Amino acid sequence: MGARMIHRMLKTVASFLPTVVRILMGVLLIVSGWSVWLTRPDAAGYLADAINPALDAGRPFGFYEAFLRSVVVPHFGLFAGLVGWGEFLSGLSLTVGAASRLGAGVISFQFLNYGLLNGFPSLFSHGIMIILIGIPVFFQSARRFGVDKWLYARWPRARVW
Repeated sequence: MGARMIHRMLKTVASFLPTVVRILMGVLLIVSGWSVWLTRPDAAGYLADAINPALDAGRPFGFYEAFLRSVVVPHFGLFAGLVGWGEFLSGLSLTVGAASRLGAGVISFQFLNYGLLNGFPSLFSHGIMIILIGIPVFFQSARRFGVDKWLYARWPRARVW
């Protein structure tokens, strides 16, 4: 086996890694969105159980705490639905590679909100999740292995793939 052949094999494997990350993250988001949020009859209560203790402990950043108290807390049902559908549809987008930039943007926004809810350590760990979502988008894995490949060929100026 020559050096050129090994280089070609490594390059092929490396081109698939972002796709594997994208698909795994997508499947995790589908499962989370479906099982934790969309099929739970008490999704609003589940969201309240996640947010109220953080508010009571004073963990959210100041500007975000005001937003939670004035906008989210009075509308737990609406936000539970938005979180569930956001996770599920972003996961579906990443899994099949359709409008993957849009799906990555939506879930990255949600991860940012999860991080702001519980303060710095949580913001750091959710930042890692945002990076994991960003890797496949940066390497345009869906344009190589996904529905975005065909969408990009048809509409190359659209920014969502």
